[in-house]
Amino acid sequence: MATGTVKFFNAQKGFGFIVQDGGGP
Repeated sequence: MATGTVKFFNAQKGFGFIVQDGGGP
């Protein structure tokens, strides 16, 4: 699982976006 800062998470839909540490892909 990717690690970083959670930018957005939708618990109802069960998905979200993470801004990875270091700005990697």
